[in-house]
Amino acid sequence: MNSFRVTIVTPLDLKRRAKGLTERMTHLAEVSSKAGFDLVIGSTDRGISTNEPVKQLMRHHSQVTVIFEPEDSELPNLARLRNIAAQAASGEVLLFLDADIAPDIDLFQSLAQQVMQGSSLAMAPCIYLSEQGTRRHATGTPLNKIIQECLNFSPADVIHWALPSSVMAMRREDFLELGGFHEGYTGHGYEDFDFMLRFALRKQLLEPSPDLLIDRPYRAPLLAEGFRGALGALCLHNLLQDNIATHLFHDRDNTEDYYVGRTANALLFRECMTKLLVDLNASSSVSSVPLMVSAFYRECKLQGIAPTKFNALFDARPRHLLVKKPWFKRMERNVSRLFR
Repeated sequence: MNSFRVTIVTPLDLKRRAKGLTERMTHLAEVSSKAGFDLVIGSTDRGISTNEPVKQLMRHHSQVTVIFEPEDSELPNLARLRNIAAQAASGEVLLFLDADIAPDIDLFQSLAQQVMQGSSLAMAPCIYLSEQGTRRHATGTPLNKIIQECLNFSPADVIHWALPSSVMAMRREDFLELGGFHEGYTGHGYEDFDFMLRFALRKQLLEPSPDLLIDRPYRAPLLAEGFRGALGALCLHNLLQDNIATHLFHDRDNTEDYYVGRTANALLFRECMTKLLVDLNASSSVSSVPLMVSAFYRECKLQGIAPTKFNALFDARPRHLLVKKPWFKRMERNVSRLFR
């Protein structure tokens, strides 16, 4: 049992995927209750009946608090939901995660312990499981087995590695000092990048640099550039310690307004970060070697771990070249080509 209090902070909007998110939030409440963690949920109140199952969590679990935020917009404001939940938290350590993260008490305790032992920020890398990987996990396959298979170049169960991820722990006082998440972001994406960069720069975990404006998605996590690589380097200690979070699979429609809004968020992010770097008198030079690469080899040397263990995380091949389609899908594709 921890001698300090930990509060898990989670945003929730049930306009989308109400049934699945409610089930996952219920599981998180049950697991965190047994571990003695508080759970504060910042939930959008849209005046719909789907709010009732969330209210039930408070009735069944004394350590669960739900803060409802009225919302008229079609798009959720996850930054606002995280802020109202964090402000209502009473733990010394805040642990941020989303409802789709598999509850892993050993991981959660490790992140909280790192903060109490002096780390400003403890961030876990996160694997995104495929539908098959999520099913295997649900039927008893240990996560360390799934991860090891992935590191042995199996693409079946893991779709993506997130370095950085928004699974992170920090002191509540540090969160409040920074002012929380920027609430100008709506829909999907960038509010977490914005917060992490401001936090890392405030705590001098990163040097202000024009590299932090490079917005370039990656296939191979250890080849990440720009702000993703810089922030991802803050995950490396936990990567090498096998402190890895797990995001469970759910269907995604990239044409939804929730995801389309990501473009506007990217523009806001660049505007905010440009101003911040000017205020911090960032240098004008761009690094010739991505920070992630040098930081990875440095961390491996520090921990005495062979870099070759993570060779798979340098693999930048597109996923469609790694995952074979079923024979009938291949036949369908070949037939369609005949009639073009």
